[in-house]
Amino acid sequence: MMTSNTAQHSGSIFKIANAVGRRILTVATGAAIGLALSFAPAGAQSQFRPLVQVDGMVITAFEVAERQKFLTLLRAPGDVRALARDQLINEKIQMREAEKLGIAAEPDAVKAGMEEFAARGNLTADQLLQFFAQAGIDASTFRDFVTAGVTWREFAKAKFVPMISLSNADIDAASVDATAEPGLRVLLSEIVLPAGDPATRKASMARAQRLTGLSEDEFRDAAQRFSIGGSRSNGGKLKWADVTALPAASIPAVRGLRPGQSSRIVSSEDALRIYYMHDREEVRGGTPPTVVDYAALLIAGGQSEANLAEAAKIRAEITTCGELYPLGRGLPPEQLVREEVRESQVPAAYRAELDRLDPGEISTRLTTSSGAMVVLMLCHRGNELPRSLTRDMIEEQLRNQRVGTMAQQFLDAQRAKARIEVFGN
Repeated sequence: MMTSNTAQHSGSIFKIANAVGRRILTVATGAAIGLALSFAPAGAQSQFRPLVQVDGMVITAFEVAERQKFLTLLRAPGDVRALARDQLINEKIQMREAEKLGIAAEPDAVKAGMEEFAARGNLTADQLLQFFAQAGIDASTFRDFVTAGVTWREFAKAKFVPMISLSNADIDAASVDATAEPGLRVLLSEIVLPAGDPATRKASMARAQRLTGLSEDEFRDAAQRFSIGGSRSNGGKLKWADVTALPAASIPAVRGLRPGQSSRIVSSEDALRIYYMHDREEVRGGTPPTVVDYAALLIAGGQSEANLAEAAKIRAEITTCGELYPLGRGLPPEQLVREEVRESQVPAAYRAELDRLDPGEISTRLTTSSGAMVVLMLCHRGNELPRSLTRDMIEEQLRNQRVGTMAQQFLDAQRAKARIEVFGN
């Protein structure tokens, strides 16, 4: 009979399975299995027989069987055994390429990744490992799954981010369709204390214990006095950010905070961190409203020959709304209007005409009731963004997309060159 605890974990694992869906990560499998081979009983050695070799790197029957059970529990679609083998082949190549750059996942980052994965089903990593054990899945399977994902992410950042250059035009174009991915955005302050050697870590730990539970003002003052982070001069305050943009070890400590609370002490290899939560925003899916940014310059005299000539000159010389401001210098404020509003709030007299325009285009077809010609320019049209999705975040999303594409192309090329030998199913 299924216990209530097991039933609860079953429901949680289904939440995780639904969250992962078809986006099963291409991540690495563990090493160390080969070390047990020579000590295993004869009957057990068949588990560790080579099933695949990738440029001489061995994937055992045990690894494939464990990954197959893992993916089945996560409701992976299609031929799960073939998917398990395919992932493990990719991961051997990924881990080799990361090793060439001297990149390896830090233990704290792996632990944080395991907690983040488990949190999708409202579990801790330990609870999820218990559930996997009940399903007959070795703990190393989950740990290596996360380790490979963290390692490949760090490899991709190190290798491809320096190759990417984004212009303002790139970011403008991306912001037109930008939507915040469902998740958690946070507005935090931080205190970063040094911990590069045992003596410093001990002193910083003692100080950190005194700095937990501070009020907002006390936290700001402490950050200015003690923090070694780049935010120190701003009282430790950071910009709005997606929680996943934080250091991996910090994510579990921050996710459960409410405004006005400070986090537990977060330890990493060379620093201790404490966070204060100012605000948080749960971002939902769905299509956000459209926002229109436009400018309207009113020129007295209507559609006169002189005004039409002036409008033609404006159209030829001006490409952005900001360039209209010198023309409005000295005019009453109502003769040059610039506003960004939801599409439904655009003045009815302008709405249809703006629908005809692309960003940067100008219309002179309209005349006001007082007889002034309207030089109407569409500055920008795009989705309304949550308050926490900033231009910096759109830039980061665009960079991550390009890094992901480059990393996948690199992996495909390395796999195409690899010698892959399959010895059985």
